[in-house]
Amino acid sequence: MDILEELWYGNITPTEYSRIENSDNYKDALRLVNQNQERLKAVLNDEQKDLLERLLTANEKFANLIELDCFKVGYKLGAILTIEAYT
Repeated sequence: MDILEELWYGNITPTEYSRIENSDNYKDALRLVNQNQERLKAVLNDEQKDLLERLLTANEKFANLIELDCFKVGYKLGAILTIEAYT
């Protein structure tokens, strides 16, 4: 099966090809985020913890929208570059 068929049938998930999760910079940044999040939760009351969780959830949704947009822009740019290469 070729790449277009794989994409059509949903067999390709672009995030599977990400190499960032294995990078030291990613791991260090994630560790720092988790460490600070846990330190903050330790000093918050229940209402504040709930507010923090709602903020983190909203931030995750926002980040997903940005990631989707970046993916689309990158895909379109790749297609344009391919077209340019053949003209």
